[in-house]
Amino acid sequence: MFTSALHSQETLEKNYPTFSVFLTEQNTKISSLEKGISLIEVKEIMGPPILVKVPKVGKMKPLSQLFKQPEIIQETNDKAKNEIKILWYFSTPKNQDGIVSKSECTPIVIKNDSVAGKGTKFYLTFMRTEQIRF
Repeated sequence: MFTSALHSQETLEKNYPTFSVFLTEQNTKISSLEKGISLIEVKEIMGPPILVKVPKVGKMKPLSQLFKQPEIIQETNDKAKNEIKILWYFSTPKNQDGIVSKSECTPIVIKNDSVAGKGTKFYLTFMRTEQIRF
């Protein structure tokens, strides 16, 4: 139910003067996600899937790429049967191959429908402490 509801939103198409403008916007949204806000609020802040379009700039090729918002979703339960969702949002390009990997995303940890924390350091500590494996 969660996955289909998250991806049933229409795709937003947006033009940016440069890719760095999109990255700044994306990282500002991620920075605004605070502990305790609901999953619905996360979805409202991060927005629907977005088709990012950037014109040719200097030697850079034009870009037209879809970002799913979130790119990856993982769901499980901890030992106490709490629902755990990890939402991976694109934030840091590395390979520039058009394929978004977890290493290019910021994890947002959702526990029982609210943000428990965000970022790789929090995610790794949370997964180790809660003994969660995917």
